[in-house]
Amino acid sequence: MKYYTEAADPELRERLEEELLSWPKASKRTMFGCPSYQAAGRLFAFLVDAGVVITHLRTADRETLSQHCEIEPFQAGERTIERWGQVAVNDERDLRYVLPYVRKSYEEALNRASEIWAEDEGP
Repeated sequence: MKYYTEAADPELRERLEEELLSWPKASKRTMFGCPSYQAAGRLFAFLVDAGVVITHLRTADRETLSQHCEIEPFQAGERTIERWGQVAVNDERDLRYVLPYVRKSYEEALNRASEIWAEDEGP
């Protein structure tokens, strides 16, 4: 199953990347056939046709976001990943509204990465 087609909205990818890749320790790679964004190696978001999937979205944030944007659990083939929110981004206004939630996901991914580093270092 193909989740992302560049032809669907190349401007969305460009606008999103301009912001995300300016964040410290943020990087891009392809996952699931989609442009995916990581913080210190931890996935925090990726693009799908007509939207973005946010991988670290708290329940309260999901509820707030759903008041302004269509949001659904990410469907990976036959598997539903409830904790990953797939958010519809139809225009620049939606993107501006979604970016703070993507930033929260980025910060959570950084947090989790630093917890792993601390465990690896030991006492």
